Amino acid sequence: MKKMFQWFKDHVSYFKSIFIFSVVIIIIRELLSISKTISLDQLSTIFQDIAVWKVFLMFLIGLVAVFPMIGYDVILNNILKQKPKKLFLLESSWLINTINNIAGFGGLVSIGLRSEFYGKEKDGKSVVRALSKILIFLMSGLSIYSLFAFFLVMFGHTNDYLQQYWIWLIGGGLYFPSVLIISLLRKDDYVGDIDAKTRIGLIVTSFLEWTGVLGSFLLIGMLMGVQMNPLQVMPLFIAASVIGIVSMIPGELGSFDIMMIIGLSALGIDRETVIAWILLYRLFYYIVPFIIGAIFFIKNLSTSLNIRYSGIPRELSTELAHKFVVFLMYFSGIMIVLSATIPEAFSQFKWLKQLNPLSFHLITQLPAILLGFLLLLTGRGIAARVKRAYLPTIGLILTTLIYTFIKDFSWGVIIFLSLLLVIIIFSKTELFREQLVYSWEMMTIDGIIFLALTILYIVIGVYNLPTFPHRNHRFIEFFLFPSEKIWFSGFVGILLVTLVSYLFIRYLEGHRHTIGMPLDEDRALTLFTTYGGNTDSQLIFLQDKDMFIYTDQNNEDTVLLQFKTLNNKCIVMGDPSGKKEDFPKAVEQFINDADRWGYLPVFYEASEEVVMFLHEFGYDFIKMGEEAHVDLPNFTLSGKKMKSERAVMNRFTKENYRFEVLTPPFSRELMQELKQVSDEWLGSRKEKGFSLGFFSERYLQRGKIAVAKNQVGEIIAFANIMPTYSKEEATIDLMRYSKKAPSGVMDYLFISLFNYMNEEGFNYFNLGMAPLSNVGTSKKSFIQERVAYLVYEFGSRFYSFRGLRDYKEKYAAQWASRYTLYSRNSFIAYVMIALLIIDNAPIEKQKKVHGVRRILRNRYQR
Repeated sequence: MKKMFQWFKDHVSYFKSIFIFSVVIIIIRELLSISKTISLDQLSTIFQDIAVWKVFLMFLIGLVAVFPMIGYDVILNNILKQKPKKLFLLESSWLINTINNIAGFGGLVSIGLRSEFYGKEKDGKSVVRALSKILIFLMSGLSIYSLFAFFLVMFGHTNDYLQQYWIWLIGGGLYFPSVLIISLLRKDDYVGDIDAKTRIGLIVTSFLEWTGVLGSFLLIGMLMGVQMNPLQVMPLFIAASVIGIVSMIPGELGSFDIMMIIGLSALGIDRETVIAWILLYRLFYYIVPFIIGAIFFIKNLSTSLNIRYSGIPRELSTELAHKFVVFLMYFSGIMIVLSATIPEAFSQFKWLKQLNPLSFHLITQLPAILLGFLLLLTGRGIAARVKRAYLPTIGLILTTLIYTFIKDFSWGVIIFLSLLLVIIIFSKTELFREQLVYSWEMMTIDGIIFLALTILYIVIGVYNLPTFPHRNHRFIEFFLFPSEKIWFSGFVGILLVTLVSYLFIRYLEGHRHTIGMPLDEDRALTLFTTYGGNTDSQLIFLQDKDMFIYTDQNNEDTVLLQFKTLNNKCIVMGDPSGKKEDFPKAVEQFINDADRWGYLPVFYEASEEVVMFLHEFGYDFIKMGEEAHVDLPNFTLSGKKMKSERAVMNRFTKENYRFEVLTPPFSRELMQELKQVSDEWLGSRKEKGFSLGFFSERYLQRGKIAVAKNQVGEIIAFANIMPTYSKEEATIDLMRYSKKAPSGVMDYLFISLFNYMNEEGFNYFNLGMAPLSNVGTSKKSFIQERVAYLVYEFGSRFYSFRGLRDYKEKYAAQWASRYTLYSRNSFIAYVMIALLIIDNAPIEKQKKVHGVRRILRNRYQR
């Protein structure tokens, strides 16, 4: 026996799971059974004959009738000497009691559920003792009413038909006295040992519970206008309930209904009225409270799962809910416009009518067009998660509800719009953005929808012109329109919507707020000198980009990101600069700030290190090429591979060319000389910025300049050395030569720079990007990268991709991949367009362009 008990104890969790699973199966089964007895068409007919305020009152009566049962759970927790949170007690009690109402089994289901909800922290025996005390008094209220009904039947206050149930009434009536006597006499821990306060509390709770059950049935009948005598209906109801409980049928389904239909018909009430009465009683006492309980269950279950799985379930559910709301908004708007555009289609085709959740019959053309397009507009605001869209959306749905009540009352429409309104109200926390930045992606989606609906409407208007030769063409009849006047009112609505759309988008945009700040040279320089930079850091001083600075807990600037904004895309140039330990926090803050104000960051030419932690934020990436790195300590011109480079160096040395590194500040005469070389190199081309330096005296004054001079001391080529604020890596930006420069001057300058940087203690020299190099070479690569590979292979007539790779290959000891990362909410085509615009915009137009850089970056050969 002990082994069996121990085995049961060890496997109690399995039995609990089986119990919960069984309850779920029973509930589903009974809900399906109830649904078969409830006809939606019949309910619709019933509701049409009942005033709205009466329906609302029935709803409240059902909720009030369930409320007293919470007393059982309060008493149970008092017996167990535990104090759960009030909200948890209310929600769990409501769930338990509404499930028990449907599942039935004489209250046994509620006992099992209470053990699961409240018995986890207590010893099993103490829980069983407490539950046994609750169980024996569950039916005391019904028993009291049975005694009262028995006396009504026996002393002639009812008709002869009801007297046949006296045996059931006396049987039910004897239960309470029997239980009361047993609980008083026995002294065991299960049935006895109940203090007077607990006993009275259980009896009162049970009495109030059955008062709610009986009262809800009678009050619903009265609100329906049923002519009845409550003193005759009560015995029948109590007898039917006793029989249903004794039969252990879930929800007393079947036996109760049959008895009530026959009995109330015998009392002179029309059978159709009785059926409607029972339907409403089941709807408002069983179904509606159970739905609320199911919501509580889902909430508690989601909270538990959310805690267990680190918040992921809540994030997924809120994201899905938001997408669902957006879908409903767009779908509703499209269907309303279509129902106004092709009304005949919604009359002829049943499937199309059923597909439309907002089937207006009497709605006029102008309001339909306005409501449809306005739903699309507010849907855009909700899709963009803009705070400003919240109140207009609620106002629009309420307006649609009111219009439905006035013009075309429909329960389906009311329920649909009410559900949509509730979801919107509870989705307020999802609307966190301060403004709408109307992106190219949004314009594309909305433009397609608006344009398609407008063109369809205009085409149908043309088709319905009296002069159009309908008879010569076999067109579908649903393109026919009621009248030209109605069509014209709809067309006026479209014109009005165009104006409203513009104003609403402007309202959502508000006063455009940009993130980051203009360049603060002192602040940026202090950060670089304190924590270091990289080969792109110096580009911030071109003054064609904004900067974002991350400040740590000590209020100290530690990380800088440089970026430019175009449309809703903030194009970040290269890796962050500063304290590497703070990079993840800085990038996360930048992304969150951008998201709050409606922007999407794009990280251009980012390293693999940045790719790894940006991927955690849901960013996709595409490889843009590889960066060539020269190993300075091990660089040498010896060997067969460097034969031609040795020849170049020997020739320039023999011909008395000189390499010098000039230190700022530079004289105006020197700047003029460098400007002349730069202008000769540029020719008719325009200066470009963002990812590349352009000739700016202020910019060039910030670092050393390497020059190549001819025999007479004229500068024939120069390159500005970019400070990287570390000894790890060196690089240059502008590299330009005049028409006087002999061939091979680039090699001469590069090799001289390698030697100089090695002497300065640098480890690597960054030769810059070889665009599209080693991109998409695998058949498993992203489709974007495979397309880039084709550009690399067959685009040499426009740009020497392979030649640039080969040129840098002779110096490079290793290659580092560089990537562009973009949000999955962006279209890759628009990301690439933004990069092309920003990176290729002539420098005189940079101030007008808000964002990005060229795909094919090459610092040295522009």
